[in-house]
Amino acid sequence: MIEEIATVVAVHPNGVEVSCFSKSACGQCRQNSTCGTGLVSKALPGRDHRFVIATGLTLQPGQQVRIGIPEHSLITGALLVYLLPLVFMLAGGLLAGLAGAADSGSILGAAAGGGMGFWLASWLARRRSGDDQPVILDTLIPTVRAAD
Repeated sequence: MIEEIATVVAVHPNGVEVSCFSKSACGQCRQNSTCGTGLVSKALPGRDHRFVIATGLTLQPGQQVRIGIPEHSLITGALLVYLLPLVFMLAGGLLAGLAGAADSGSILGAAAGGGMGFWLASWLARRRSGDDQPVILDTLIPTVRAAD
């Protein structure tokens, strides 16, 4: 299970809305001032991800919780988003090339195949089972700062 710290934003009748701040993995090495990826990660702000998690716990807004996402869910999602459209794009370009189309026809076939792959990935993602959803593992104990 992949774990992350989230903050409760709102309490709903069917669960709680939590917010996670995405961190860039880049910018941690000594080359970040000259690396293109490091410069881009500094220029773009981090994103705030919000979603609702069903739970029976009594939580308050502002409270921090530890959430867990099953590994198979993350791997399946990555395959759907990245691999499926790529395979369809390559297949579309290859089929157009084998059909005797010119280079522009192969490009159009690849674009059509990629579009179909994205559509299929979106459709399959909506039909995925509910056991792939994130769960709240436990609440975090708030820390108290000592007076200076």
